[in-house]
Amino acid sequence: MGCCGIIVFTVWELIAIVAGLIALATNAWIMPNSAGTACLLGVQGAGLWTVCTGKGTAIKDCSQVLQADQTNATQTGENILNQLESIPDQIQSTSSWIFTSDDECTPISDQASVKNYYSALPVGAADAKDYWLYIQSTRGLVACFCGLGFFTILAFAAHRPGRGGAAGCSHFLKSLQISAGICAIGVFVGMLTQISQSDDFVWKDFGASVESGWSNVANMWGWSWWVFVGAVGWALLGWFVMCITFCCTPNEAKY
Repeated sequence: MGCCGIIVFTVWELIAIVAGLIALATNAWIMPNSAGTACLLGVQGAGLWTVCTGKGTAIKDCSQVLQADQTNATQTGENILNQLESIPDQIQSTSSWIFTSDDECTPISDQASVKNYYSALPVGAADAKDYWLYIQSTRGLVACFCGLGFFTILAFAAHRPGRGGAAGCSHFLKSLQISAGICAIGVFVGMLTQISQSDDFVWKDFGASVESGWSNVANMWGWSWWVFVGAVGWALLGWFVMCITFCCTPNEAKY
């Protein structure tokens, strides 16, 4: 395998890793896209390490807000598109990062406040549940996704004639990386789905309508989540790049 193949895959994989790190270090995993979700979640945004409560008085009774806030699939799609288009600007904003966020967000050192927030969702609900384990699991899985990306690069670069184990190790690490990414996405979406099923809110019948269920959850996640989804998708395509690189190795260089 030549240097060109190593460089191409390394650059490809680094893009996925950087995207994963951006998602891990930004505070927009949860970003309510409607008045209903804002009332349901009680924040203007939240990440894996910080919670941004914003300004204003909390609404005690969300039922009327939720009944008046019935978004359809088209509106939800428009909200998602707006989120995706705003990512470049959001990344450049210092308030989006966990280390430089403004006074409306909890500092990175105040993990007790983050735990308290995720330990009782939806805010103000009689059947509020503890989702702290979900957040800790998502943190660990996202970190594993990024770390396994680095080890995959090292294993890939170690592939030489007579080192067939390096190719197998590369595939094994890549499979673990993709699995960690998919699990992180699943855990986070599962948490949002559980939140939307609260008995205190009109959105509790999640399974009654595919459109309703989609709108409920899609109006909760933020652009940081989308960045991570993109990172996982990019890493998955990188697996095909890896396979092509191994297959295109000249015969005389094969082990």
